[in-house]
Amino acid sequence: MAVGRQTSRAPGHRKANPCLGRLAGGWRVALASGFLIASLIAETPGKADEFDPLAAYEEARVLNDQWQACAASFVRGKLRSRSTAEQIAEQALNRCLAQQGRLSRFLVARLGRKDGRNVMAFLGEKYRLGLVAAILELRARR
Repeated sequence: MAVGRQTSRAPGHRKANPCLGRLAGGWRVALASGFLIASLIAETPGKADEFDPLAAYEEARVLNDQWQACAASFVRGKLRSRSTAEQIAEQALNRCLAQQGRLSRFLVARLGRKDGRNVMAFLGEKYRLGLVAAILELRARR
């Protein structure tokens, strides 16, 4: 034995094979990996139950279409007025608050207050800009 090295092996104990140590460590890694993969697979069905905002928007399509149809019908009657396109678009959206409210209540119920309001703010701005563009285009054609 080398000087300064102490061993605590009992008599008759053989030195462990280094490959077995690596195999034992490999099994632990494989076992841990297996548990991780199993937990991810088991978690997948739970994610399927999570809320999908795009699916809610699809369900709200009828309410959304009613809001847009209301605004478009108001704009049709105002195309020849002296009001600016921005004024007409704003008036159209204000005249259709009932339809907007139905869509808003649906989205808030499905997405929660904050997200529902954010979606409505986005849609309101998108529709306002779209109405302005449509009014300018229709006026240019006349």
